Amino acid sequence: MKYFFPKRLLQSVLLIQLALVFTPYAQAEASQAPVRKPEWAQAIDTSANLYLVDKNFYRSAALQPKDIKTLNALDVKTVVNLRSFHSDDDLLKNTGIKAVHIGINTWEINDKNVIDALRAIRAGARQGPVLLHCWHGADRTGLVSAMYRVVFQGWSKQMALEELTDGGYGYHSLWKNIPKYMATVDVEKIRRGVNSES
Repeated sequence: MKYFFPKRLLQSVLLIQLALVFTPYAQAEASQAPVRKPEWAQAIDTSANLYLVDKNFYRSAALQPKDIKTLNALDVKTVVNLRSFHSDDDLLKNTGIKAVHIGINTWEINDKNVIDALRAIRAGARQGPVLLHCWHGADRTGLVSAMYRVVFQGWSKQMALEELTDGGYGYHSLWKNIPKYMATVDVEKIRRGVNSES
């Protein structure tokens, strides 16, 4: 006797069998996801990738008009934008929040970029809380935040890189130049550059 199974039913059965085979692996992988460390930046609004790095320093994804209310609630006085081709001048006009633009290309981050961004964060923090962002708030923002940790907070490069890649900010691993930069950067050179403001 020959049995006939509709094609759609057969596909559904095969998908269920595959799901049963791979579910334990997916569960094991999820259970091995890194737990956020208490010293890493604290979540304020994960939908905007907004985190508190320290008492005067926040990091986030690109700002939207709706975010002005949040910035005011956090008493942010300065926004440092790392996007190459988009400034926050129009968005922050007449808000009382200073817009600083340090354009960085993700694929060619260099010492000057990092020094300029760290100077801007430090200068802004003298007036009150600072928010740093790029487009996703993950890669350029992640690197500058990591260098902030190393230069101003005394973290090791490895500790800062671990937060950058595993902190849940959305780091895109295709940017292999970022961990390479962290591994090779001369921290003392960056510190001297930040401290030699002209």
